[in-house]
Amino acid sequence: MNRIRQLKKELGEKYLFERLLSVREVKKLFEQDMGKFSAQVIQSMTAGCVKIELCVYAQNGKPCLGYDVFVKDCPDSSEWICYDSPNDPGSFREEDMLAVLDRVVQENRLSYTECCFEKLDGKIFEKKTAAATFGDRDRL
Repeated sequence: MNRIRQLKKELGEKYLFERLLSVREVKKLFEQDMGKFSAQVIQSMTAGCVKIELCVYAQNGKPCLGYDVFVKDCPDSSEWICYDSPNDPGSFREEDMLAVLDRVVQENRLSYTECCFEKLDGKIFEKKTAAATFGDRDRL
């Protein structure tokens, strides 16, 4: 059984491959002035508690394809945490993306189904408003 089918069977709806831009659209991005360019996600693969995105970004004024890998601190969390940006050459093939993701998961002892991190509760900051003082303005 190939690896994609295996993960789809194991993860069900928690496996999702999305192509956000066509190859033609990406070629147009590569023709843009990189000075005005911001990174853009081309495709995304979610596999349970880990996700990999193929992005186009500018490096030294030239367009490049690369990956970003994300993890969750809790399997049911809606938020993703950027974990790694492997140096593998970018590919539009789902199989190639999964191969990179599999390698990162294995090398870092991550899991597709379980959280590998201690949940950290952050601080909640309240927005404080500054009191307006008009007396100073009247003295001018």
